[in-house]
Amino acid sequence: MRPVLIELCKLLSQQKAVLERILELSLEERRIIISGEAESLEEIVRSGLQELNKLGAIEKKRLALHGELATQFRLPIEEVNVSAIAKLATPQEGAAIRELQSELTMLISAHMEVNAENRELIDTHIEYSEIMINLMVDSEDPLNNFYDGDGNASPDRKKTTGFFDSRA
Repeated sequence: MRPVLIELCKLLSQQKAVLERILELSLEERRIIISGEAESLEEIVRSGLQELNKLGAIEKKRLALHGELATQFRLPIEEVNVSAIAKLATPQEGAAIRELQSELTMLISAHMEVNAENRELIDTHIEYSEIMINLMVDSEDPLNNFYDGDGNASPDRKKTTGFFDSRA
């Protein structure tokens, strides 16, 4: 295998390892969100940011390799991507690159799915917390807060008195 492709595969493998770690952290984040261990969330987020920094450093190296890849494969720099390189490489080189591409694509998809689930869990938790706070503080019933067609509060909506006043 050509040295430039060995370097590319090495960098893609490093990216894969970091993405696997980020996925593990995202799954742990989901567990923490579900169990309500808010104090543990900060550490997971910090670890995730460290992994993202690693990923960024690897990506810089990979982007620096683009010029050499463009030259060796006689491609305009803007057309240098994994698919184009795999097509122009030898069958053995192309197979190795395609395998890494497939693994990275699956990892990215899995990560996007877990992130979407985590985002939904957090949004639901925030919404629930806001409702509970409003039930205790606001003078309006957040479950019966209707608006008219102009976006103004309907005059016939129900009013309640919260246990805590909002000035506390």
